[in-house]
Formats: sequence, C-alpha cells, structure tokens
Amino acid sequence: MIFSDGTLSAVSFALLLGITCLCDLSKGSPDFSGYLSKVLRNYTEQACDGDFLSVRCPPRTTITVQSAFYGRRGASDPQQCPHTYQALLSPYSTREDDRYCSVSTALQKMLDECQDRRSCQVLVNSRVFGTDQCPGSSKYLIVWYKCRPKCQSSVALQVLTSRCQGKKSCLVRASTRDFGDPCYAGTRKYLSVIYTC
Repeated sequence: MIFSDGTLSAVSFALLLGITCLCDLSKGSPDFSGYLSKVLRNYTEQACDGDFLSVRCPPRTTITVQSAFYGRRGASDPQQCPHTYQALLSPYSTREDDRYCSVSTALQKMLDECQDRRSCQVLVNSRVFGTDQCPGSSKYLIVWYKCRPKCQSSVALQVLTSRCQGKKSCLVRASTRDFGDPCYAGTRKYLSVIYTC
C-alpha cells in the first residue's frame, strides 16, 4: 500500500518484480533504434547434420525460442542439406531423402539448450535429438527465435528487503543510484513491488 505521503507500507514481500524497463523512443540514444530493430525482428538459423547451429542475441537481450524443426521435409524442400557421405554410399539415398521425417523433441531440446540465454551452440546430430526417424537421410535443424530485452535489476529484492522488511512503512526512491542501470542507455525505468502486510 502506498500512503498519501509517498511512503510504502510493507511487513513482508511475497514477490518483487524488480526494475522493469519501458522504452521511451523519443529520449533514447541514436543507437537505440538499431537495438530496437534487432529486438523486434524474427530470426531463423539453420544447420546441417554434423554442423553446429549457433544462436545469438544482442547485448542485454536473451533468446526466446519460437519453434524448431529437426529432420527432412522431402526432396522438394528448398532448404535441403547436401547428402552425407554415408547417405551417398547407400543405394537408397535418393529415395530416403525424398521422404518427410521429423523429430518431435527438437523444440524441447532447443528450449533446454538456448532459452533465456544470450547465445548457444548445438551440435546437429540425430544422437543429440533422440530417435532417428529417417536413418541414412541427411537432416537439418531449423530454429526460429526472437531476442527479448533483459532489463531487470539483480539487486532490487535485496535493496527493498534491507530497507523495508519488518517495518510498518518505508520510503524507497526508484533510482539508478540505488538499483543500478541494467537497461540500454535512454530507457526509462520503473520500480514495481508486490508485498503483503
């Protein structure tokens, strides 16, 4: 509860959301529009069997995996990877690469490896993704992702707890001096607190 004199009453905190950022484009730095365009776009990365797939987001953002596909979409797929050496030796390689196959664990694997990180690298290989639905066929991994801003103070809970825990009321000013500046230059910030009495 916030009293009319601007103080905050709190006996204990149930949850602190921390400092979250609101973007103010009119007061941002010249680099902010470039940063914002990178954050708002959709990314796609692809790698063939045996290669590493690298996913990376700009500073102060983290990966949000939207979808993933590991397998083969058939001969008509324009994103086909070249036949593997093993597949070239197989008399059925052409027929095998014409069929559709996918692994259902691709999305979960990419979430486990990359979600909420700034960058990650995954070996594209059927052993990594589980059961091989089309042995002998060359397969590939495609990942669709976004870069989500990561802009929260890591000390907000500590600061509020030390100033307000066990008191009938407390006054806390939301400032970068007290909470640091985890956001991109020119980003307006606010403090949000959830508490119980």
